[in-house]
Amino acid sequence: MQNAQTKPRFKRHLIYVVSCKLGEGQNMFSLTTVGRFAEQYPKGKFISLLIISLTAFIFFNVYLGIMYENTGYPVPLIEGQTRFSAELLKSDFSVLIDKNTLSDYILIQYLDLGIMISTAVFFTMLSLYLSRRIRVTKWKRKLIAISLLFPLSSFFDLAENIFLLTMVYNPEEFSSWLAICYSSSAVLKLSAFFIGLISIVVIHVLYNLNTRKAANNGG
Repeated sequence: MQNAQTKPRFKRHLIYVVSCKLGEGQNMFSLTTVGRFAEQYPKGKFISLLIISLTAFIFFNVYLGIMYENTGYPVPLIEGQTRFSAELLKSDFSVLIDKNTLSDYILIQYLDLGIMISTAVFFTMLSLYLSRRIRVTKWKRKLIAISLLFPLSSFFDLAENIFLLTMVYNPEEFSSWLAICYSSSAVLKLSAFFIGLISIVVIHVLYNLNTRKAANNGG
């Protein structure tokens, strides 16, 4: 009896998340749709998702950071991601081969999926949750639009890892274009993430300043 009740409840929740009670025939990725989802999604579930995804984000970043240090990779992470040079990357990989840690480095790339998912979920949901506090439509829409940068950042992170794995499985004989695509994906990933992060702060500062200015003028 309990299972029979649980399945319909899960189905209703799934339909609610996907369609957000907006009816049929609407683009679920439009700003209007995402905005209505942000307004209608229960606050308790919002907070639960934020806590779970933040915990995962911190865990994977700390754990994989330690794993990266233990591989003995010759340069810091960001520098290694933005080499734009097949020769430099081959030199880096040769160090890992000598240290017998190339397999650990490959494992990191697969576990990085945890960072991709938690980043997309936490920062997107954070942006949407904060948009609930904004009542001026133009500022709300700006913040909702910014929230879409975080899934985009994770998409570029996935592309970056695909190019990296293609190289690292043949660490001595890969083409230069793979190195360029790998580093380009890393730059796009970082750009989307930090533009989104900075924009959240800027939008809130400007919104609060405009709100106070309007209140003073009204007073």
